[in-house]
Amino acid sequence: MRHVPLDAVLEELFAAEGGSRLRDRLTRAGNRLTKLADAVRLKDIRRNGSTKWSPLKDRLTAKLGNKCWYTEVELVGAPLSVDHYRPVYDYWWLAYEPANYRVACPFANSPKDNEVHGCGGGKGDQFPLLAPGQRASSKADLGMELPVILDPCNEVDCELLAFQSDGRPVLNPAMSHIPNAEERVSRSSFLLNLDHPDFNSKREQLFHLIADDVRAYEELPEGSDSRVTIRTRLAGRIAPEAAFSTAAGYYLRLYRHLGWVEELLSET
Repeated sequence: MRHVPLDAVLEELFAAEGGSRLRDRLTRAGNRLTKLADAVRLKDIRRNGSTKWSPLKDRLTAKLGNKCWYTEVELVGAPLSVDHYRPVYDYWWLAYEPANYRVACPFANSPKDNEVHGCGGGKGDQFPLLAPGQRASSKADLGMELPVILDPCNEVDCELLAFQSDGRPVLNPAMSHIPNAEERVSRSSFLLNLDHPDFNSKREQLFHLIADDVRAYEELPEGSDSRVTIRTRLAGRIAPEAAFSTAAGYYLRLYRHLGWVEELLSET
């Protein structure tokens, strides 16, 4: 799961040329919703919403890359969409709130068959809460909620994830002391399709590629041009815009006892 400091990113995008008009357009759309009857709000959002938030999605992907913030799969020639972290079904008043937007692939956002679990994954309109399960009814109440689904815009949530050598997402052992962490990781792995077999396979491949690169680097003489090539390749694998870069970083940290690896990690 990619950590995205969304508040800072939005501030930069809205300060850029045309950004204030985009922000004002979303604000006007949100104000308009408050004047609609309850029975027509959701229909109006589904009919008109994407035309309002798609321009912001385009700016987000232009800045951060064509990569899902949840699964970290990079889509080429396939659509990414704006996912409402808190779904409009229960939180219509956040439909045009940019802080509620997450760039997502269909695997994370849309209910799809998850072969690992043998049932549907993809969060859709689901937004389960931990006990006591009290759902917010306004922006002022959001702080009282305890979401189950991990949030890529919450750095601590991203740190809850670790990855096995076979690519499977698991609770980071270093974070096992956090209440409800194991439940959140387990349920998010299903709801967001983090545990999809295709993604596990790609992360498993990364595990072996990184191990091979570290081994080859260690066997090469100091000052070798091939060492520079390997280091550059590893830096690319853990770069924020790279597919599955969080898993790549986790795997590379297994070798941080090597001085050059620690140095490389600190540069990224």
